[in-house]
Formats: sequence, structure tokens, C-alpha cells
Amino acid sequence: MRKLNEEMVTEKELYEWLVNLGIDDYTVIEHPPLFSVEDVIDNDCLMPGLNFKNLLIKDKKADKYYLVIIEDRRHMESKHYKSFTGWGKIRFAHPDELYEKMALRPGSVSPYGLLNNEERDIVVVVDRSIREADDEELINFHPNRNTATLTVKKFQFVRFLESLGNPIIWEPSDID
Repeated sequence: MRKLNEEMVTEKELYEWLVNLGIDDYTVIEHPPLFSVEDVIDNDCLMPGLNFKNLLIKDKKADKYYLVIIEDRRHMESKHYKSFTGWGKIRFAHPDELYEKMALRPGSVSPYGLLNNEERDIVVVVDRSIREADDEELINFHPNRNTATLTVKKFQFVRFLESLGNPIIWEPSDID
């Protein structure tokens, strides 16, 4: 089990990871702490491009974790996701599980936290809007803290995701 202050990937190391992947034109915007989509709207922090919320879900029976990347204004319908992930009875991961698996705290969940998932056992479920977006579309996520937003292009985000080695499930376009 990961302990508080146990070594984790720093924000600087995240940016170095991106540069090593040839992603050096990212932008980082500082802002007040944002814990929800409502906070984004209330603080006028909606960034150009695609914006997402990230949910760490646990399949209780299979003892398996899923990082669900979902467009910020969508609701996660578990039956919809079950149809292409195959998960069983699910729940949101508890804060201690989130920290153990990704070294993140609630409100800061981000795909960039997968750098801390050394076991590469979190399945990443990616919203169809990312797959359907143009390669140059801007994609926004927290850089593992909720006081900034890191923006990259879609093709760069896909490159980052694929570099990790976690299983990836792309949400199909043809189901609702």
C-alpha cells in the first residue's frame, strides 16, 4: 500500500515525460482550486477545447479499477459503460484507494496520475469525444493538482496514454 509522502511522480517529472514523448508545446494555466464542473463554471475557468471529468471506479466483484474519462457535462450511466467494459457491480473508489492506485486526492483525479500506477492495472475508459475529435483539438486535464489545467492536442494526449501501457477501452460511437 502506498504511504503518504511515498515517492510519486512529480509535476516536473510529468512535464519531462511529455517532452520525452515529443510533446513540448503544452500549456499550463493556473487557477483557483476546482473540484467540480460547477466550480469551473462559477470561476469562469472553462478552457478552450474539450474538458473532462475523471472518475476512478472499482468493480467490487472483480477487484478491478477503471479510470473513466468522460466529457465534463455528461453523466456516467453505469449500464451504458457496462455494455462495452464488462464491469459488474461498481462503486467510486474510496479516497485511500485513489491515493494507493494513483497517488492523487479527490478533486485532482487526472489521467496524468496514471504515471503513478506502477502496476499498470487501471483500465482507462476513454470518452468517444476524444476519439472523434480532430487530431489538433485541445484536450484539458489537471496536472495532478486542481489548481491548474494542462492543455495538449488530442494526438499528443493519445500518445501519452499509449505510452503508459495501461489497458485502454475506447467508448464506441454507435451505442448510447
